[in-house]
Amino acid sequence: MEEINELILFENENTRLDFKRDEYRKENYSSFLKDVISMSNANSKEDRYILIGLKPKSEDERGLIGIQGELTDSAILQQLVYENIEPEISLDYLPYKHEKYLIGVLKISNYNNPPYLMKKDYGNGKNKLYRGEGFIRKGTHQTRLTRKDYDRFTKQKNDDKYFKDEVEFTFVTNDLTNEILLKSIDDIKWPSQIKKEKIQRILKEKREKADSYEKLGLPSNLLLTNEISWISSPFGGSKSYEQRDIPTLEKNLENVEETYQDHDYYEISENQSNKCNIIIHNKGYTYIEDASIIVKIPKLKGLYIAEKIYNDPDNNSVIKENLLSSNNYPKITIKDNFYIIESSIGNIKHQKKQDAFNLEIRVFADTELENKEFNIFCELYAKNIKVSIQKELLICTKNKLRIKD
Repeated sequence: MEEINELILFENENTRLDFKRDEYRKENYSSFLKDVISMSNANSKEDRYILIGLKPKSEDERGLIGIQGELTDSAILQQLVYENIEPEISLDYLPYKHEKYLIGVLKISNYNNPPYLMKKDYGNGKNKLYRGEGFIRKGTHQTRLTRKDYDRFTKQKNDDKYFKDEVEFTFVTNDLTNEILLKSIDDIKWPSQIKKEKIQRILKEKREKADSYEKLGLPSNLLLTNEISWISSPFGGSKSYEQRDIPTLEKNLENVEETYQDHDYYEISENQSNKCNIIIHNKGYTYIEDASIIVKIPKLKGLYIAEKIYNDPDNNSVIKENLLSSNNYPKITIKDNFYIIESSIGNIKHQKKQDAFNLEIRVFADTELENKEFNIFCELYAKNIKVSIQKELLICTKNKLRIKD
């Protein structure tokens, strides 16, 4: 009860604090109800107190007289509040010993649903309170509620529906935080290049063999007796490069980059990329409802983001699985020299961390990337977020000495 001691010794009457010399008695319960309504409607985030047994005049003269005898039963006052004020609030009336004085501490809580009004008529004469009447404490005074007060209550209730707590965003990639690995394109073993070198090697061998036949005076068509021109089977089968003739291999070599384009895309997006996500940490105490996120990443030279999931062309068994995964990949577009990444998240539980993307985005950063650090921009939208939560993250680059084979 250290706070109560501070209030007694140092505080003056204000919006959330009132002092009374004497306890409320039956003949002035109308004043009690009016005071409780006024305090409950006060525009303050702090607990509201009425301290009974003192009437301070200054910081030096606290006007302590205390309460003689026992305090009024708290249940009596609680019942008065319950029967006459709506909506429901909580009230406690407790004794507090300060030096030799007994002080009554009337604490009002659960006042988060204003306006508080009289539920029915109460009392007689000039102090009679009427059903629907409402009062508010402003500073050391109490007045009737005005239209402006009701407008503030309405605005406050609308604002209270919205999420106002802190949200933290973290860019996570390859077990790093707000960092991204750089790789050299020149060091990557491209599938098309590997196939190109293979075709060139086989062509060289076949041409040398053909030359040796000609030098021996043998017809070159003997070389073709064990070679069949390559024709793709309608069922997906094909002859190996070793079984193809020279004209076919020359055509294969001419089209090798186009033929293995999907293999190259798969290699860079799945094997060589940074697989990245945004971690959202809801640090508040309420759900973020029906959330979605937009992330803007600058389209820098040397920075590439895959716009879809690429299937492994050599593994037909996972094509269906990858196609299903692609449906969970964020929507990625390019606008105003930014990659725009959009994703629906759903509810984000309080005090929890959650991935922004169901499937990590594939980001490739070339060692030629001139920017050693750059900013990305996150905007979180939700049913209970009045204005989008916007955060800017600084991303640093990091060199990797060895690339993945």
